[in-house]
Amino acid sequence: MSIHSPRRPTPPAGLRRQLGGGMIEILVAVVILAFGLLGLVGLQSKVMVYSQSSLYRSQATALTDDILDRLRADRANAKAGHWNISLTTYSSDASLAGATPLSKADLRQWKQQVEALLPSGKASIDVSAGVVTVVVQWNDDRDPNDSNPLKFETKSQL
Repeated sequence: MSIHSPRRPTPPAGLRRQLGGGMIEILVAVVILAFGLLGLVGLQSKVMVYSQSSLYRSQATALTDDILDRLRADRANAKAGHWNISLTTYSSDASLAGATPLSKADLRQWKQQVEALLPSGKASIDVSAGVVTVVVQWNDDRDPNDSNPLKFETKSQL
């Protein structure tokens, strides 16, 4: 007696043509998922760039508010022009020579903060006829398409 394995029945002709169809659907789904994930990675990198730029703008705003408060605390010397400084870095700022001891110390500290918190940070203050103009400038290195420094300018009445 010979033992034969039972034969499988042959599937109908229509069913034979669809063999492997599930594998193609899985491959298409994987390709679509890969493109979606690549899009999310690109979006995440842009979010990082814009959040860093936003942080720099927030810091420039806070630094401007800080110096305006200091100017209002020493209003008489500010109106006399003792707080005026040019748009340079702290180490190269010769305009501090005419400042009073209080304004010189405040300006020195403030300019060091500008340089520490902002990349290539520079600042200027101009008091003219009771109107203060504060300019804070920095380079946003995260945007490779823009080589111009960014400026934040505030005008306020003393």
